[in-house]
Amino acid sequence: MGLNKALFLTQLEGIVSGDGFKKVIEGVNINTMRLATGAILVADSGNPGRVTSESYFESVVLPSSQTDLGSLTFQVPRDYDSAVDYMAVRFLCNSGGTTDAPTLDAALYQKEPGTALSANLDPTASAAITKTSATTGAAWREIVADGLGLVPGAGVTWVLSTAGTRGTTDSVVIYALEVEYYSTLVYDDDTDRE
Repeated sequence: MGLNKALFLTQLEGIVSGDGFKKVIEGVNINTMRLATGAILVADSGNPGRVTSESYFESVVLPSSQTDLGSLTFQVPRDYDSAVDYMAVRFLCNSGGTTDAPTLDAALYQKEPGTALSANLDPTASAAITKTSATTGAAWREIVADGLGLVPGAGVTWVLSTAGTRGTTDSVVIYALEVEYYSTLVYDDDTDRE
């Protein structure tokens, strides 16, 4: 059987959920983080705030005295594989200090059409953030929503915070952010594909 556009698109209609592949949500990044007030993070926005952490590299820094990291609000993609039901907010980050190990955590709320706002879905907190100086390294840490019933097309808000023990020098520096999930390539609900 040859592969042409018509056959390929016809075959896509036969895709079922459960065999998803990882994908990143385009447009959700460090620039979409907001303060609790809804304001975007800028250099003069208070804590956390945007700073130039290394040379000309702009990042988000949460001082050791703060725990509220802000929030992310976006739509669960229509191609989200609801059978796999996995999403993670990933941070390229590090922490100052030498003895304590902060983690990243979140409360997660979902709003579907015609329903009340969900209770906190309580995703899994990240592993401890690597303790390094800003110039020696960073590592990816992720907050995972696995099996929490996220619905394709629903709105979600991740209220981000730090957890774990933090010393007086344990600021958290975030260099980049991405949201990954499992996709079905087409709309998860086949009635929405038309």
